[in-house]
Amino acid sequence: MKPSTEDRLDRIEFCIEWMNELLRAIYAQNRRIMSAISDFAAKVNTAFASIGTSVDGLTQDIQTLNDKITALQNSSGAITPEDQALLDGIQTQAQAVSDKLAALDALTAAPPAP
Repeated sequence: MKPSTEDRLDRIEFCIEWMNELLRAIYAQNRRIMSAISDFAAKVNTAFASIGTSVDGLTQDIQTLNDKITALQNSSGAITPEDQALLDGIQTQAQAVSDKLAALDALTAAPPAP
């Protein structure tokens, strides 16, 4: 027996409803994926901003050290108390820069293997 036109229309309607449900599920999955990607991008951008701030701070610290070394090199004669203060300041700041670099290195460790 051949299916009636009504049966055929019912099957077509069922297929259309099924495809609509499938499309809704695909759309919802795409939204979840895009949301996860957006969340990931926001976290990575925050990390990059933090690293950039750290690098900027280190750049300034190194410039300050260079300025102090230049001032010390331009000092003539025996080491004065001011020269010794510059030397002590350079040593202290160099250690601080070293500590910051170590902290930055720890933040930028290689990511785990996927």
